Amino acid sequence: MQNSKLFYLFQSIRGDDIRRLRRFLHSPYFNSREDVVRLFEYLHANEAEGALLTKEAVFAHLFPGTTYDDGRMNAVMHFLFKLLKQFVVQREFELESSQPYLTRALRKRKLPRLFEPASKKWKKQLDKAQVRNAGYHFQQYQYQLEKYEYDHRQRRSGRMNLEEITEALTTYYIADLLRHSCTILTAQKVSQEAYEPVLLQGILTHLDRTEKELPPAVVVYRYAYLALSNPKEKTYFSKLLLHIEAHWQQFPPAEARDLYLLAVNYCIQRLNQGEKPYIRQALQLYQQALQRSLLVEEGVLSKFTYNNILMLAIGLQEWEWAKQFLEDYRHALPDLERDNLYRYNLAILYFRQGAYARAMELLRRVTFSDVLYNLNARTMLLRTYYELEEYDALFALLDSFEVYIRRQKGMGYHRSHYQALLQFTRRLLHLPEGDKGGRAQLKADIQAAPATAERAWLLNKLD
Repeated sequence: MQNSKLFYLFQSIRGDDIRRLRRFLHSPYFNSREDVVRLFEYLHANEAEGALLTKEAVFAHLFPGTTYDDGRMNAVMHFLFKLLKQFVVQREFELESSQPYLTRALRKRKLPRLFEPASKKWKKQLDKAQVRNAGYHFQQYQYQLEKYEYDHRQRRSGRMNLEEITEALTTYYIADLLRHSCTILTAQKVSQEAYEPVLLQGILTHLDRTEKELPPAVVVYRYAYLALSNPKEKTYFSKLLLHIEAHWQQFPPAEARDLYLLAVNYCIQRLNQGEKPYIRQALQLYQQALQRSLLVEEGVLSKFTYNNILMLAIGLQEWEWAKQFLEDYRHALPDLERDNLYRYNLAILYFRQGAYARAMELLRRVTFSDVLYNLNARTMLLRTYYELEEYDALFALLDSFEVYIRRQKGMGYHRSHYQALLQFTRRLLHLPEGDKGGRAQLKADIQAAPATAERAWLLNKLD
């Protein structure tokens, strides 16, 4: 039963939502089946059992003294699953403003005495709203549309708000298109897939020519897109930073975080071109986002962000700040991986400081299911054993590392990169002392290899 869609969805409902769900299921408006309520209570009480929740055992609890009936059991599960889906939709609705739905309902029911005050209240809410992202402009469009639908049925002449409708819709479309176009530019760096956003070039030309002051939802993404698509033109990036600083509070926290990450991505582009000053700029952006509580979402900091920030601090040799950062945000790492991620990143810090013994102690206690994390951890351990001249441990690691690579599927180009590292490391270890010819040949082979993990380190050891 633990593999059912019902149980999969049920496990996502936590905390106060469990109490809300119980009231929801007891409401006769939504549910009139007592067996569905009993199934919910049983799942809630026995969720931790996981694999032990067989359909037969649950059926015996729901219908004691009754022979197991798979069709009847499936029916109860179906009804509860249907109600759970209805509940999560209801919760999503409750988290949004109900004013648009109320206003629309009153208009459709032809209740002008109620519609007009509801419409005015909605307008006040929009005018006072702090968030001014694309979603805000979509709400403006919805408001103007409802106003038009009401007005043109009440009177046949006079000015209609058609211009306001098109302006709000256009602003929403441009802002959202630019936002998604920035995401596309970032994705292209990874996937190398070709994307061609419809109408984008025409919109950029239109924005260049307009004399109107652009709203934050447009201007920020405009400069983000121009900076990412024209990285050598530093003016765009400077303007992006100015507008993020001026307007970040007008975006929801998750979207403000994404704006900072777009700016960080620009810095990474410049770093990949060898422009080292952008290490400092990228770290400052992360630090600013941390200070503004934008990177921790629902109490969790992404493990990738945790590692990225550490690597930037290491690049600047800000050792004390890096160590404090690892400690300060250890509690915010994902629960199931917290200890592993903390030890892994602390090992990186010690490793880069040359404290190999301390790094080795931590790495021996790191276990990851993620292939890339495993590769990185094993590579650090390989280099650590070499630096400490722990040759017996190193040879054992080379053997186990090779077995690990052979067993992994879907490694892509990483497989050949790390196989080359193991091969060249073995040759390096077997070189007789004073064998200049052998060292020269190994160096030439490493340099000629299409791709090798830790190539710079191998060449450094030969030199």
